[in-house]
Amino acid sequence: MKASFPILLLAICEPAKVMTLGGLIRRFKQEIPNARITLVTSKASAELFGDDDCVDEIQVFDGALFKLKSLGMLSEISRRQWGLCVDIGPTMVSRLIPAKTRFTLNANDPASPLVQICKALRLPEAEVRPSLRVSPAREAGVRTFLDNGRGIAPLIVMAPGASWIGKRWPTERFAVLATKLMRDNGPFGGHSLLILGGEEDRDTAIALRMATPRARVFELTGRLDLLSAYAALKHASVFIGNDEQWLHLAAAAGIPSFGLFGPSDDTTAPYGDNVHVVRGPRSFAEVQAVDPKLKQNVCHMLDLSIDRAYDGIVRVMTGAQELRASAWQAVG
Repeated sequence: MKASFPILLLAICEPAKVMTLGGLIRRFKQEIPNARITLVTSKASAELFGDDDCVDEIQVFDGALFKLKSLGMLSEISRRQWGLCVDIGPTMVSRLIPAKTRFTLNANDPASPLVQICKALRLPEAEVRPSLRVSPAREAGVRTFLDNGRGIAPLIVMAPGASWIGKRWPTERFAVLATKLMRDNGPFGGHSLLILGGEEDRDTAIALRMATPRARVFELTGRLDLLSAYAALKHASVFIGNDEQWLHLAAAAGIPSFGLFGPSDDTTAPYGDNVHVVRGPRSFAEVQAVDPKLKQNVCHMLDLSIDRAYDGIVRVMTGAQELRASAWQAVG
């Protein structure tokens, strides 16, 4: 019997970055049949891989790095011999872990984690794009929830919350944008609106829900775990949201995803041809010039108008529709 090839993935970071590993995990399993993958990550990020049978072991790491419990876990991991260690935190402890091959993310490199990993391990980016696995049971549960008795209605998804006011587009603008997109002669006429977010986004989500015809709204703020939200996103026609983890989930789900950017570097947008950055007239560098540490308690998104966001979304979606129509004509 061939010995296993142990792979350690250290992902002690936010879920948006941990999603980078989804496609890589499957690629490792395909190319290394005897691979045994251990993922060390936070509780929130561990939820993303709860249905992934390619991950053999998940160890949840929460709290300070040098707490007694954390040190015990790290000590146990460091006693094992690893064939490959990938650290996307990055953390200092990965240097103490014995591994034949090692990759540690360079925090000073402007390239995304996926680009850095693919370059180091000589993998094609297009073949390891982030994605997550959803169990049939979870998928069935989400479908039942979204079913209105006549099947799942076409959906647009919005995530109006943000962890910092600086990158939160005003909620009233989300409401007007949703109304324009969903009106009868709009590009998403006949669609319903699904609102996503964490418990901390509830006030923002409720404000958006109240400003939109209620019969056409699903407001699930704080009610779905990340993997179930991902399953719901796969049923949507389009996603629109601030630069938060919901944008990364939508991108991984493969749907057209529009990130509203201001004090965010475009290079941090999720990977994929389905991802589109919409920003106001100012570049990231211009925003950073007035707020160098990106910590001021002011909204940097006010120069992104509703019309600019609407036009950007419609332009991309119309172009995609025309491309599909041309492809069908060519086949015909």
